Amino acid sequence: MDLQRLKKLYPSMVEFSKKKKDTLPDFNWYQFQNKIIGIAKQELTERDKMLLDTFLTPYYSQLPAQTIKEKKWEGRIQERNDQNLGRDGRYRFIFFKIEKGPFDATIFKETLQAFFRSDVSILWNTSNEGFIIEEPNSFLEEDLTYHHIADTLMSELYVKIMLFIGPYLENDKELDDYIQQLTQMAELSFRKTDTSVIDYTEVYPFFLIETLSPKQREQLSEWILKEFSTDSEALETIRMFIQCNLNASETAKKLYIHRNSLQYRLDKFYESTGIDVKQFDKAFTVYLAILANMHNR
Repeated sequence: MDLQRLKKLYPSMVEFSKKKKDTLPDFNWYQFQNKIIGIAKQELTERDKMLLDTFLTPYYSQLPAQTIKEKKWEGRIQERNDQNLGRDGRYRFIFFKIEKGPFDATIFKETLQAFFRSDVSILWNTSNEGFIIEEPNSFLEEDLTYHHIADTLMSELYVKIMLFIGPYLENDKELDDYIQQLTQMAELSFRKTDTSVIDYTEVYPFFLIETLSPKQREQLSEWILKEFSTDSEALETIRMFIQCNLNASETAKKLYIHRNSLQYRLDKFYESTGIDVKQFDKAFTVYLAILANMHNR
């Protein structure tokens, strides 16, 4: 079934607009082919509702009322103020996306609030994605990280959440562009990795791979990885070793293998390719080759 056929069945069907940030109450809303569609309730019989709920994912939009601070942030985005706030006024946006639902947005915000020192601001794009704003007075509680937040939300609310952490800003001049860029980078990252928390500094290798032609990606994979391009165990070992900052003990621990087993795999890769992944510049090139290999596959 496609959108055109649905439109013929239900002429009232409309697509959700993120700019409106809310849904019409007299419509039933569903997720369909990466879109959010609404169908007038008066056009749906009980049988229609049952069928649509079976084959489509219901979409809910019951968002908490905006706080005064959140309304001010909406204004700051529009004003684009070119005033230097300095280190004491710096802030950053964390893009979030919740894939498994439905969920209660109010409970989500209350659970999230427990991690921050003061009232946290959230700007919602839709009922399952938006931005957490980390301000000078509302930084995370000591020793807490966004990995803790993701784990807690997934275990307590039974939702799959992904977080993309943006860089700090010290003025609002490019705030609107910052938000657009952050959203694009997050969406690319979420497609390329299943990691629940991603920092903006981690995504640039993906952008580098995107700029290469298919032939260049294929060559990079073949020249660097050689016969290991189809050895998923070896590639996962090397990728983890690089992500653990070339720390053998930490890598072995995360892979649940003995350090000698790790060393054997690294030595085997070196003997075959002549590339020593213990050297940073070589490791970075190998990492790009692994990303290219993943892209091609």
